[in-house]
Amino acid sequence: MRKNSNTIAALLALAIGLTNFSAVAAPKVPAKEQRVVIESDGWKLVGDLLLPQAKHPVPAVIMLNRAAGDRTEYASLAVRLTEQGIASLRVDLRGHGESINKGKFIPYNQESVEATIKPSHEDVTAIHGYLKTMRGIDPKRIGFVGASYSGEMMAIAARKSGYGRAYVALSPGSFSDESMEVIDGSGIPWLFVRSADEKVADLMKEVFTALREKSRKAEIIEVAGTEHGSRILDVQPDMTEMIAVWFKHNLGGLR
Repeated sequence: MRKNSNTIAALLALAIGLTNFSAVAAPKVPAKEQRVVIESDGWKLVGDLLLPQAKHPVPAVIMLNRAAGDRTEYASLAVRLTEQGIASLRVDLRGHGESINKGKFIPYNQESVEATIKPSHEDVTAIHGYLKTMRGIDPKRIGFVGASYSGEMMAIAARKSGYGRAYVALSPGSFSDESMEVIDGSGIPWLFVRSADEKVADLMKEVFTALREKSRKAEIIEVAGTEHGSRILDVQPDMTEMIAVWFKHNLGGLR
């Protein structure tokens, strides 16, 4: 199914087939948060796990930062997911946020890109493996959110080490043809989101045009604005809500 819309209401209809958002409003769910540190190729990846209190294992979403961003940009989405009965693990990938024990990402520096950006699919694999062993998490119901470069990183990790249950990519400008070509065959739901007037608008248009050509199942939405990656969530709070509902539809919630 291919969808393209500039309205939040259309995404809700796309995600769960409903037009009345109040029909899926969820009560607040008690949750506890803990700081975690995950080892990956010598890097110490710092993250925050927000876990709804439940009698049975719950689904979870791994959140991956954009370049020069960090995990704090997902704080609101983590809360919205909790209200849907879904845990979340937002993590700073190598060289970002607090995950800088071996160095810090420097924009436009090729050496820094080689050391932090290109190998970070290994971080995604390590995070996925870590979360699957966490008590209270259903290892068969784990989703991912990637922003900008981490959209491609989570796709590479999926091909190399195994897929999660559902994926959301925010402004994945580096999303490769190889990653696009396996979407339909993977049988995994993918949602792609971009702003209409991002600074890299031409690149994003090329990526999304290619997505429509290579995949019949990818779900696609365009929102108004100029923000890139996870910054979309800062200026589109309704999008945060919609993504939480989309994951509830594809991962389930409390059992």
